[in-house]
Amino acid sequence: MSAEEPMVHNVKIDIDAMREMVNLAIRRVSAFVRFGLDDLDARDGGDFNLAASIVYRFWPEEITSDSRDAAREEYRAWLVGSCLRELDLFYGLFLDKLWFAIEVGELHGSRIRSDHTFDPKFARKTNVAAKQRAVAIKLEISDYFAELNSLSLARNALTHHAGVVRSPSDCNNDARNTLIIQWLAFDMLARRGSEERVVDHAPFDTHTLPGDGPVEIGLRFTPRELIFPAGHQIKLAHSQIAELSMFYKILCDKAIAGYKSFLKEKGILQPESDEDAANPGAR
Repeated sequence: MSAEEPMVHNVKIDIDAMREMVNLAIRRVSAFVRFGLDDLDARDGGDFNLAASIVYRFWPEEITSDSRDAAREEYRAWLVGSCLRELDLFYGLFLDKLWFAIEVGELHGSRIRSDHTFDPKFARKTNVAAKQRAVAIKLEISDYFAELNSLSLARNALTHHAGVVRSPSDCNNDARNTLIIQWLAFDMLARRGSEERVVDHAPFDTHTLPGDGPVEIGLRFTPRELIFPAGHQIKLAHSQIAELSMFYKILCDKAIAGYKSFLKEKGILQPESDEDAANPGAR
């Protein structure tokens, strides 16, 4: 008796929808930061009363400036921690989708049992840095494990301890007494001849560059780090939250680029022509 003919199944992988998961987190963070932190130091919060059908008073009638300052700093830590949680959470969900897409790609052209199941354990992992490492191994890309792990530790301290670094649980140096937050960000560079300056604000006065001739403007991907000893409170500026948001977007784009290369090696995705590469929006 001849074996049954195998059934062919097509699986649609929506790369744009995967990328949108990370973009959504970044949009949420940018909105939350602007709603929550703009002019925060100029706001006093009023009397802190909460009103329903009656007014509930949970604070003393006279709130001292020290109490207001402490509440403001705890709120700042809570909001920044919530933003890091958004980035970490949605990037983890993106990696879950990407892992499934990799598993599907690995089966391309293969005969499998009808009761085949995909990896149920990956999505249950809570450490995003570990997920990134597993994906990076499959796609042969950089894992940025140290950076993602440091951001997870910072998120934990901000969420669970008002941003105060705890030893050893929030620390990542060898002595486990300091948190070193790491990420990569763009520096804008202005160059004339052999002279080069980092542009830290706009507009940039090109006359500060010595010499004559045209000025070239470029970007450089640069490591960043912030050091917080145990017992110190984590504080992030608006600009640093902006860079962290962009860092997650870059990680997403690099992972998707690695996945496309993986699909090309499998013969699933055709290599781009020179015209397609020059006009990515045309496809």
